Amino acid sequence: MNIAEAVARVVDDALTARRKVGTVTGMSGNRVIVSVQGGSLELPRLTSYTPTAGDVVHIDATVPGAWLVLGKTA
Repeated sequence: MNIAEAVARVVDDALTARRKVGTVTGMSGNRVIVSVQGGSLELPRLTSYTPTAGDVVHIDATVPGAWLVLGKTA
């Protein structure tokens, strides 16, 4: 592997780590209960997204401990 490929791979891995995919299992107040990476989390959501159990959602994981459910793919 050349240096350009190595750098591209590191950048791709870093960007991938900032986005997660999970499945909505329920709601708790204004928070979404999401199954992600083998566990369950209660996460805040964008107000423009109305969650439904079973939705596969995209999660912004840029800031550790402050993940945000963005919504599902249309």
